[in-house]
Amino acid sequence: MTVIDRLQRLTKEAVSPPRKAVLTPGEGTPVRETHRSGESEASCSQSEASSLKIGALRRRLDAVLARRPGGADMSPPRRREPGHPLEEIVSGMEIATAGGRFFCAASAWGMGHCHGACRLGDLPPLDMAGAAILANDAALAGLDPGRGVFLDTETTGLAGGTGTVAFLIGLGWFEGARFVVKQLFMRDFAEERAALLFLGELMADRQFLVTFNGKAFDANLLAARFVMNRLADPLAGLPHLDLLHPARRLLRCRLDNVRLGTLEGALLGLEREEDIPGWEIPQRYFQWLRHRDGGLVADIFVHNRLDVLSMAFLAARLTELIGGPVSGAAPPPPDPDLLAAARLCIHRGETARAEGILTDLRRRSGPTTARQAATLLSLIHKRAGAWNEAVAIWREMLAPDRGGPDGDALFPLLELAKWNEHRDHDYRTALELACRALDLLPPQGTATEENDLRRRIARLKRRLAGQDRPAT
Repeated sequence: MTVIDRLQRLTKEAVSPPRKAVLTPGEGTPVRETHRSGESEASCSQSEASSLKIGALRRRLDAVLARRPGGADMSPPRRREPGHPLEEIVSGMEIATAGGRFFCAASAWGMGHCHGACRLGDLPPLDMAGAAILANDAALAGLDPGRGVFLDTETTGLAGGTGTVAFLIGLGWFEGARFVVKQLFMRDFAEERAALLFLGELMADRQFLVTFNGKAFDANLLAARFVMNRLADPLAGLPHLDLLHPARRLLRCRLDNVRLGTLEGALLGLEREEDIPGWEIPQRYFQWLRHRDGGLVADIFVHNRLDVLSMAFLAARLTELIGGPVSGAAPPPPDPDLLAAARLCIHRGETARAEGILTDLRRRSGPTTARQAATLLSLIHKRAGAWNEAVAIWREMLAPDRGGPDGDALFPLLELAKWNEHRDHDYRTALELACRALDLLPPQGTATEENDLRRRIARLKRRLAGQDRPAT
């Protein structure tokens, strides 16, 4: 099947044979001179016919391509305007190291800078004891908060592995009354070694690292790049606070997700406008490598700076949740976040911090949150053997003026029944409480809960009847 036949089937139109063009004087096309030789005339006519045939085929191909979604533009490519040098768009300078040269952008914010609804000067010093709880790393507790570094990278992809390169490394830290950010940019892959050597110099006097998902991605990626360049990894062994993990523990109860942008909106009141999407960043960098237009990567620098600055604010907000120093300008954290913080402190063995959070919630919160706080606080006392404090809370939860839905009374009834049976040996009171608890079991309750209660009631009845006395 010829090309014309195939095009005919695609367009469902007959492809007519090419017609000879009639050239007349005065139409901008020179008139062909008459050839004396018959062979020359025939050859010329054949060549003209071939050209017209090719033109018809091209037009038919254009028609077929135009039918595709997002059909190809067959117009001649437009001449690209000359790009802007990187130095004209991004404030920075070229830095030379033993491994070569690279570009370093530098910026700084004073204490009056507002990031969303938060002011930099209102941030309290990072509570390192709180940071140790968040990271579950006791090594953070005794460190200087001013000697930490906030790190974020922009890479050629998200797959990781040896083929992924961190072409932009953003570093931030507090320096006196300023927050400083340095961004190490590889203008070409050959500048990687120089940038990594400079990173090692910057980290020489730093004590700890703060990232967002850095344990799973950024730190591992940089470690691989240091190995590929036969350099020692300056990040290895540093205490590391990855904000993603405590954010999940503290905020997933009220947020749909814990992506950085979501946390910025919920905790900082920050909504980024015209921010470059993350999936577009590798593509922009590869375009930069081809065209060397600073305008292609300017948005990446802005995106990276905002990421680094946001981590400084988020670290302060998350440590506030677990009992760190609170900024007077910031609104108090939501009650669900504080309850989650108390649970995290209990899980980490930081019962003193948990007691402080829960005591404050019982004092100032609404009935629902106050009962949840009382429940957690009573369990802390129970595990510590402080039975008087625990029993006092359970009895208070059953007081008429503290009454809530029937289901709220189930927990203190069960705990008091256990205490009366095993500690106070008041079987009659224990039986009464257990029967009340059985009546309050929800219809959707588990069979295990009901069976446990019925066994407890039967055992208490036997003890009251003198059939199952405890050994003395």
